Amino acid sequence: MFLWFVKGLNAQIPKIGSFDRLDAVTWNMEWFGNSSNGPTNDDLQLQYVTDMVETMQVDLFALQEISDIAYWNRLLFNCDDYAGVLSTWSQTQKTGLLYKKSDFEFLYQKHILANYDYDFGSGRLPLEVGLIPKHKDWPVGDTLRVWVLHMKANTGSSSSKVLAYNRRYNAGLALKMYIDKLGKSNKGLVMGDWNDDFDQSILSGYATPYLNWIKDTNYAVTTYPLSLSKQRSTVSYSDMIDHIACTPGLKNNWIQDSSSVLYADKWISNYGNVVSDHFPVYSRFNWNDRLANSSNVPALNSGWTIRCECNIVYFEHSALTFMQPKVLGIYDFNGQFIKKMHGNAFPMPEKNKWYLYEIKDHCGEVSKRGCFLISDEGHVFSR
Repeated sequence: MFLWFVKGLNAQIPKIGSFDRLDAVTWNMEWFGNSSNGPTNDDLQLQYVTDMVETMQVDLFALQEISDIAYWNRLLFNCDDYAGVLSTWSQTQKTGLLYKKSDFEFLYQKHILANYDYDFGSGRLPLEVGLIPKHKDWPVGDTLRVWVLHMKANTGSSSSKVLAYNRRYNAGLALKMYIDKLGKSNKGLVMGDWNDDFDQSILSGYATPYLNWIKDTNYAVTTYPLSLSKQRSTVSYSDMIDHIACTPGLKNNWIQDSSSVLYADKWISNYGNVVSDHFPVYSRFNWNDRLANSSNVPALNSGWTIRCECNIVYFEHSALTFMQPKVLGIYDFNGQFIKKMHGNAFPMPEKNKWYLYEIKDHCGEVSKRGCFLISDEGHVFSR
């Protein structure tokens, strides 16, 4: 832990980053530097953000709602271990990327998908940044691409919310098609405020507008397990709307079960009013895909495996007794109940269909939630 003080407040924020991993955070900083709309004390907000960035010590921060360039420059001055890239559009709320100078060589930045300007919040086009990681375990000269997003918000009347939903749907579809064309070897992170969830939409009665990201098993939405376990990424609402996805070339680097929300209100009093209405959300990756899932990072719900034999799916934990499933609930991808079983076996799953599952232990506590798919060949894909 690092210990720091802001106006007499003793706040302990955990260090998240490690030299042996690629650690990435997405964080909406709520009208950063614009006291007319967000937190009313810009200097205090800057101090808290500075201290959190320096204490978390991650490799990449994808940031949204940077609303005053002077305060952005002050943040860069305060955090001299980091370099920064800022979007160039005319809207007040901009997106940016902080990256550790010691870890990356900057290649380029650009905005993409100008033909979908309206769908991307009337001008908040994805910010694409190309970096060359310097870590010894990263393939020499291989590019890491980062896309920073701030999708259209779910605001206004009922009809306005439907229109906003359709804009998020179109934007998500266009972005994935763009990234698909880069090929399966492309290594990239898509991070930001998606303004919607991946299990089901925050617009009541609607499926997630990003279902194409979940269904394509070449990708990994690394924060999707947080949606399934009913985590939240904002102060006032119950849904996960801040997410991280990785492209096919980086999927095997992802350390499963490493994603989390940093609920900073545990340490910072009145966090939602003095810092942001969003919490930082992070995921961890190995620098080399040969090291995938070999990290010893403590992770909630680790130790679970899913296997398929003779068209029966088995859920098993490395612990011999206590953690084994007592009750197993199976749901479809819209959250509709399918079947409850006592034990760890689910027979006869449909092939190439995503299922949600919930495991309760012998104390009746939920010990694992997730989703899985069985391919035609009997291979298990799980998240």
